[in-house]
Amino acid sequence: MKGLEISFRDIEHSDAIEQTIRDKAAKLTGTFEDITAVRAVVAMPHNHSNKGKLAHVSLEIGLPGETVAITHDHHDNSEHEDMYVAVRDAFDKAQRKVRKIHNKRVDKSRRAATL
Repeated sequence: MKGLEISFRDIEHSDAIEQTIRDKAAKLTGTFEDITAVRAVVAMPHNHSNKGKLAHVSLEIGLPGETVAITHDHHDNSEHEDMYVAVRDAFDKAQRKVRKIHNKRVDKSRRAATL
């Protein structure tokens, strides 16, 4: 996919996680063709000792005229000890946000066409 950038912070690079991100980004850009770029940052920051290490996945989705930022940081969600769950949840949230923007744009263009 053109315009995909993946970074790993505080965690070693994982080919499996990278491939999961590539697959989810391809699905997202296949659904919304106006996406120009996707930037994913995968991190396993140091958390408090009473909680396990929780994954943090943030995304920036480039659209014409704007960038959608997804910072999916659930300090209290123990499911995010699994990196794959954190990636899935971040892309699910991204899809909802991009769909909302896409629907607004389509609705505006429909209203403009009826005037």
